[in-house]
Amino acid sequence: MATAGGCTVADPRSRSLLRLVSFCVLLAGFCRGNSVERKIYISVNKTAPCVRLLNATHQIGCQSSVSGDTGVIHVVEKEEDLQWVLTDGPNPPYVVLLEGALFTRNLMEKLKGRTSRIAGLAVSLAKPSPASGFSPSVQCPNDGFGIYSNSYGPEFAHCREIQWNPLGDGLAYEDFSFPIFLLEDENETKVIKQETFDYIGSSRMVYDMEKGKFPVQLENIESFVELGQVALRNSLELWMHTDPMSQKNGSIQNQVEALLSTLERSGAGVPTVALRRLNQSQPLPPSSLQRFLRARNISGVVLADHSTVFHNHYYQSIYDTAENINVSYPEWQSPEEDLNFVTDTAKALADVATVLARALYQLAGGTNFTDAIQADAHTVTRLLYGFLVRANNSWFQSVLRQDLRSYLGDGPLQHYIAVSSPTNTTYVVQYALANLTGQVVDLTREQCQDPSKVPSENKDLYEYAWVQGPLNSNETDRLPHCVRSTARLARALSPAFELRQWGSTEYSTWTESRWKDIRARIFLIASRELEFVTLMVGFGILVFSLAVTYCINAKADVLFIAPREPGAVSY
Repeated sequence: MATAGGCTVADPRSRSLLRLVSFCVLLAGFCRGNSVERKIYISVNKTAPCVRLLNATHQIGCQSSVSGDTGVIHVVEKEEDLQWVLTDGPNPPYVVLLEGALFTRNLMEKLKGRTSRIAGLAVSLAKPSPASGFSPSVQCPNDGFGIYSNSYGPEFAHCREIQWNPLGDGLAYEDFSFPIFLLEDENETKVIKQETFDYIGSSRMVYDMEKGKFPVQLENIESFVELGQVALRNSLELWMHTDPMSQKNGSIQNQVEALLSTLERSGAGVPTVALRRLNQSQPLPPSSLQRFLRARNISGVVLADHSTVFHNHYYQSIYDTAENINVSYPEWQSPEEDLNFVTDTAKALADVATVLARALYQLAGGTNFTDAIQADAHTVTRLLYGFLVRANNSWFQSVLRQDLRSYLGDGPLQHYIAVSSPTNTTYVVQYALANLTGQVVDLTREQCQDPSKVPSENKDLYEYAWVQGPLNSNETDRLPHCVRSTARLARALSPAFELRQWGSTEYSTWTESRWKDIRARIFLIASRELEFVTLMVGFGILVFSLAVTYCINAKADVLFIAPREPGAVSY
């Protein structure tokens, strides 16, 4: 290779070598591009994001910029560390990594007031759970959408008599203009929410009953028995809550009295459950019964572990987990052994279920009552383990369709209430109910998937599912079968949207903002000072290299000797 007059000339062999090297570099670039990205970015996979929710009057939750938000991570381990984020730090905006114990409304209000310096928030779980309790819900859940109002039972409206959730700070109902993520670990379990969003589920059910869109009509309901929070009984007591307003009607009062007496008789044979009555002047706790009473006077009772305020100090929070209801397992057991290990909580819940089952049997007209009606603690413990500890277990696998098995992870199920589509939990609940209440029928896979071709089956009356089934004796293959049940899915869409009453105060109007992909990742960048020094050094090297190149080109005829012509040989 020779250089003359600043031009570079290469022989054919050099060009071939150059093309080979260029091709190899280009190929390496394609092959290693993803690896380079992985070296730069660290994806934060186990996260639970906060999303934006809206109703007729408010918007709550969180949002990010259209193209995402980027900030410098700053760890806040104590409240004093916030000073750097809010005022002192020279490189805003910041993404705050917050210790779970500090995740309170007071601290979040401080961050909310300085949104120009906050790009996001990542919250780590507090271990153990805060001893004083934590509930981001409000003190009066579902206020304004129950039976009590300023015109009906005003003394009970807005929880004037009892603030059912005194630890509620309303944090979940605040609006934040920056993204918030919960950082989960392998043992984290999520909340199983009770009915939220202003009784959206029960209000839809009552609406469908009134409009004749439900198999059971509202006027055909004689009594209503509801299970509230029953997992935290401090002693043997199970409290029977009734509505004082509807009992002003003498007929309803007599029916409620008969209902309570039936429950008491059913509980007499279960020594671990002591049913207790409450003062008739006490209002109902937040419950679906309120939406039914709002439509029609019926006799009803809500069974709960609390007489007044909630015993659950983590109501609707990230700490309302299996540990909160004292579900634990010996450390030396395998997951399969944990699945079948009957915990004390499972035994206590099974006893409550036994009382309820015996009462329902009598209310439905059952006679010759015996102690044969007994809830299975083994089934209860498997349900607790599957929903609160590990969804990917042998029982849940056996009751699901094959195409749904990917919903089962090594942790608890996702219990967020989706707006437009069923969540993983919804499907698992449906198939667990079908397994427990349905019947195995002798149909082939094709017949099960299209039972209309079988004269003896009724697709309008039943749901059919071809499930994976248990493992065979060799534990190598499954034994699939067809399950017929009456467990169906129904959309809990607020009647307000069907009626196009966007500002309704009768029905819930909660909606969820649109989003495609929610993710978070971490990457390193240099400080501004180092970036400036790097820029200046690079600029200096560029100027120096240009000067050197100019000098070499100017003196090329002196620095480089041209090669001799071929054939010119001297001896």
